[in-house]
Amino acid sequence: MAGVAGPMLQRSRASGARFLTGLAVGGISAGLVLAVPLYLAGHLAGRVMPLPVKMVLLVGLAFALGLADLTGRTPHVWRQVPQRLVRSLPPGALGLTWGFDLGLLVTTQKASSLLWLSIAAVTLLDPGLVPAALIAFSLAATAGVLTLSMTAWAVAMRGGLDWTWIRRTRWATGATMLAAGLGTLLMSVTG
Repeated sequence: MAGVAGPMLQRSRASGARFLTGLAVGGISAGLVLAVPLYLAGHLAGRVMPLPVKMVLLVGLAFALGLADLTGRTPHVWRQVPQRLVRSLPPGALGLTWGFDLGLLVTTQKASSLLWLSIAAVTLLDPGLVPAALIAFSLAATAGVLTLSMTAWAVAMRGGLDWTWIRRTRWATGATMLAAGLGTLLMSVTG
């Protein structure tokens, strides 16, 4: 996104602002759509699973996703938002379309599994927070795109993904998830 928003902001601040606004609105809209089934799933899980079972599931998921990231096997669909839309949609509509696509979470590539673990934790432990969490994720992603768009790195991103950055991100998040899973496990055993 920064590879599109950065050059767009350089050409026209108004176009870049419309794109980023559309990106935020689309992400929030998709997050709210996604929040409904996640809330219902979390509410149902709360009725049929006691807390210790949910914690075992989360620890197992933290280990599985942590190992997936460390081995470069982050679960996601090998798809990106449609690049052809850059040439056919005005900036606001482009941002809205891409934001909605990205906000659905399961339709595009992911750099890390940390998002999956975060959503699972909120869904299982406090499903009432699912809408707020998904909106926060969308706003954080838009803020990240905005921040990166203001740097020279955004112009360089037009050439494609920086796989070194993605590998480092996956390694860091994988190690973090393993540590969180181990810490949770140790606290529940000792505590």
